[in-house]
Amino acid sequence: MKAPNTSRVRQLVEAGESLAALGWRIVDAHAHLGPTGEMFVPTPDEGTMVAMMDRLGFDLTGISSHLAIGTDYVRGNDVTSAAVRRFPERLFGYVVSNPHDTEPLENELARGFDTLGLVAIKLHPTTHDFSVADPACEPIWRFAAEREAVVLVHTWVGDPRCHPAMFGDLAARYPSIRWILGHSGGTRQGRPEAAQVAREHESIYLDVCGSIITSDEIAWLVRTVGADRVIFGTDVPWLDPRFLLGKAAYSDLADEQLRLLLGENILRLLGRA
Repeated sequence: MKAPNTSRVRQLVEAGESLAALGWRIVDAHAHLGPTGEMFVPTPDEGTMVAMMDRLGFDLTGISSHLAIGTDYVRGNDVTSAAVRRFPERLFGYVVSNPHDTEPLENELARGFDTLGLVAIKLHPTTHDFSVADPACEPIWRFAAEREAVVLVHTWVGDPRCHPAMFGDLAARYPSIRWILGHSGGTRQGRPEAAQVAREHESIYLDVCGSIITSDEIAWLVRTVGADRVIFGTDVPWLDPRFLLGKAAYSDLADEQLRLLLGENILRLLGRA
């Protein structure tokens, strides 16, 4: 019979204790901010987010506002920046772009990095209804390549705009971009496609953010792609961060694997390790 997981993470979670006792830097790399028209979020503000981080022992959270991935990415980037400036030691921000815009995309990306203090790029092809293969995205990829940026992109199996395999060609063409495939294909059926493209391209990373991912899927991704290639995210405030933390804790991964998953990997990509 397989021995039960005795990781310190699981022990602390079961005891209801903060992960601060680990002495690790715990990072939620995939989170949002502010109200959304798709569902009621009772506490979508950055103050509540940081209070929960304090309770759980999270050091840092990466955010993009719902406004940015929704109806107004320029104003939304301002909202993200304001939250980061309020809690500069606890939050980092993604600048969002939308290739449907007729304005030069490089301008808003540069404003995000150089003026707003945002440090990575977030794209949501589903809500903004564009394909990552569309030539209109090329200015985004060129900017990201020049900055050697981290680019977090929503992915979903079967979505012709952003299914995981589409990133193989992009990774080959732009090897200096560090790609994070948000949700690792979205469903259990999408995990093999996400894992395959990540195994083929060392610049592609997978995140475990999502409402339907299971503990065994997290463990499978780590063992298939490598513990240094999978990144923790919670989708807060869509989801309670304790939900994803529990899935990681019960994944039967060893402490060293969890240390990489829960923070060190994204810190390395951001140059903060």
